[in-house]
Amino acid sequence: MARIGLFILKLFLMLVVTMMIRFQIPELRYDFGTKTPVEIASPNDLAAAGSSLPMLVSVRGAVDFDRAAVCASHGVLFTYFLLTDYGTTLMVRTPEQISDAWRDIDTHVGRLRPITRMPFRRTVRAGFEQNFGVAIPEEAFFLARDDVPKPSGWSIGATVFASTLWCVLAYFFFVHGGLRQHSTISNVT
Repeated sequence: MARIGLFILKLFLMLVVTMMIRFQIPELRYDFGTKTPVEIASPNDLAAAGSSLPMLVSVRGAVDFDRAAVCASHGVLFTYFLLTDYGTTLMVRTPEQISDAWRDIDTHVGRLRPITRMPFRRTVRAGFEQNFGVAIPEEAFFLARDDVPKPSGWSIGATVFASTLWCVLAYFFFVHGGLRQHSTISNVT
């Protein structure tokens, strides 16, 4: 029974490390991807872009000042707002405070993802529902103006570390023990 428990623990550890790698690969693909934004001209283009997310995009649209909110998460202030042409299908985040000067801004460049991948989405969506009476649907999109493709040592290091750890665990859990048993058997005969 202890061997089965140990085997399950080994598989669990391998799964955890595999999930770390699986999380990092799309991040690296985005960071090393194209630096030229894909232009989104209408809400219909959002649905078409949805199959290849995350991606760097350029969206044209005016800020809906009536539906803009500041949210503080872990000491960081972000402003979340909607664009008038896109309704509730696109939420935009910026680390800047929006002001009247933003009335002249009609292009927003950043990382486009499904809203289900937005950090603190439940809090932000609940805030929009409570403060503005706006329900953001699950199939909406999220544009992070502060997230442009730029490789970082942390993401590269995390991927290399997780990949190396996976190889070491696989060797010690499944190869090394088998080699030791095989050499023991051959010495007996």
